[in-house]
Amino acid sequence: MIIEFAANLVMKKTVFCVLCLLVFAGVKPAVVSAQSKTNSQPDIVFIIVDDLNDWLGCLGGHPDAKSPNIDALASSGMLFSQAYCNSPQCRPSRTSLNYGVYPFKTGTYFNAKFKDEDKIKTPTMQQFFSQNGYRVVSGGKVFHGGPGNAGDSLLKRPRDPRPPKGEDNFNAKGAPNDGYALDVTDEEMGDYEVSQWASKEWNQVTDKPLFMSVGFFRPHRPLQVPKSWFEEFPLESIQRPVEPKGEDDWADMPEFARRLARTHAHKALHQGLSDHEYMLENKQWDVTIRAYQASVAFVDRQIGRFIESLKVNPRGRETIVMLVSDHGWHLGEKKHWCKGALWEQTTHIPFMVRGPGVEPGTVCKQPVSLIDVYPSLVDLAGLEIPNWIDGTSIKQQLLKPSSARPPAISSYGDGNTAIRTKRYRYIRYEDGSEELYDHQVDPNEWVNLANKKEHEETKKRLMKMIPTNQHPGLKVQSWFDKFQE
Repeated sequence: MIIEFAANLVMKKTVFCVLCLLVFAGVKPAVVSAQSKTNSQPDIVFIIVDDLNDWLGCLGGHPDAKSPNIDALASSGMLFSQAYCNSPQCRPSRTSLNYGVYPFKTGTYFNAKFKDEDKIKTPTMQQFFSQNGYRVVSGGKVFHGGPGNAGDSLLKRPRDPRPPKGEDNFNAKGAPNDGYALDVTDEEMGDYEVSQWASKEWNQVTDKPLFMSVGFFRPHRPLQVPKSWFEEFPLESIQRPVEPKGEDDWADMPEFARRLARTHAHKALHQGLSDHEYMLENKQWDVTIRAYQASVAFVDRQIGRFIESLKVNPRGRETIVMLVSDHGWHLGEKKHWCKGALWEQTTHIPFMVRGPGVEPGTVCKQPVSLIDVYPSLVDLAGLEIPNWIDGTSIKQQLLKPSSARPPAISSYGDGNTAIRTKRYRYIRYEDGSEELYDHQVDPNEWVNLANKKEHEETKKRLMKMIPTNQHPGLKVQSWFDKFQE
C-alpha cells in the first residue's frame, strides 16, 4: 500500500510539473468542462409558418405553387413528406408544439379556451433551452398570441397595412374571401419586419449558443399582401383542387363528418350557407385561391430573406434549421374551407431540417408530427430529452430515412382523433362514426373504406393506436348545435 501511495504521489508531481512547463511555454492545456461542452453545441433556428398547407413546390400540393426559398431549404437538408399537425387550429397546435404535450392530455383542443383545460407546468422549448445555457430569441407568431414570454430578445408580431376604408372584406367569422392586393411594398409588411429582426438577432455574437424561434404570419387570413404577388397568379390561370368526377365526395362520409365539413371552425353559417356554398354562389373560389397562393409566395420571399443571412454563422458554430407550419388549410377539398377538420388537407404540413450530417436532398416518408419538434431539437442540441416530453426525436431518421416511426396523432375535440400511418388515415369521431383512407391508391381521400369488410382488420389495428387516456374536454357536437342549424 505504501509503494502504491508513493507511486501515485510521484505521478501527481510529474503531471503538475508538465502542466507548469506547458503554461510557462505559453501552451494552454485542454480542460474538459461544462464550458467546453457548451462551445460544441450547435445554434438552432426554428421557423414556424401560419396556416401553410402543402401548396409548395417541394410537396407538390398544387401545380402552380411558387415557393423557391422554402423548396431550396428542403433540398439542402431532409424533407419529411408525411408530416402532420397534432391539432387543426392555431392555439392547440402551437401549445402542443411549444410545450411538447399532446392536446388530448391537456384538453387544449380549440382556439377558444375551455375552463377545464389542464394548465401545463413543464417548461416551453424556449424556457428549456434558456435553462440549458442558450441565448434564446423569439419573434413573430410562435405561440398563438405572439413570441411567448421567455427569451433574451422578443419581438411581438408586427401588424400589416390594411386596404382603404370601405374596401376591406375581412371578417373572422365570415367566409375566407378576404383577399386584397395591397398597394404597398414588401418592406411595409409585418413578415418583412420579422425577417429583418431575425437576421439582426442572428448576427449578434455571444459566447452562448443561440436558439431562435421565428414565426411568420402569412398565409393566415386576411389574405392581403402586396399586389405584386397577386400579379404572379393571373386569375384566368387559377386551378381548383381536383374533385372526384361524377361523384359526391360526401356520399360515403358519416353524418358527423358531413356536418364538420360544413363548419368554419365553429363559426355561424352565412345566412344558411357553408363557406363552400357561399364561395360557389358568389363566385369567390378562384379569387380566394389566387389570394392564398399570392400569400404563400409572399411569405416564401420573406423567409428567404432570413435564410440568406444564415449562410455564415458569426459564432463559428454548426447550425440546425427546422421549418414547419402549425397546420394545413382547405381551399374547397371535401367542400370545406380553412382548418378545423381531421382530413389530409387540414393536417398535412411542411416539415424540413437542415444541419450537419443531414444528406442534402433526402426525403423521409415515415410519419412525423409537430409533437416531435421539441424532443428532436433537444436531441440534436446534444441535450437529454426530459421524460415528460411526448413525441419522438427524428434524429434516427436523419441518419436513416427509412427507419420506422410511430403514427401521427391529430385531435380535434374530445373523442375526435385521426391516426396517420405511412399508408393509412383512420378517423374516429366522438359519436363512434369512422373514416378510413388508403393513401397508396387514394391520396385525395375520396373513398371511405371504414365500412368495407375486407378492411376490418386494418381498421381494428389502427383503432388500437388511438390513445385511451384522453382529457374529457369539449366536444364538437356542442358547437354543431350552436352554429349549424
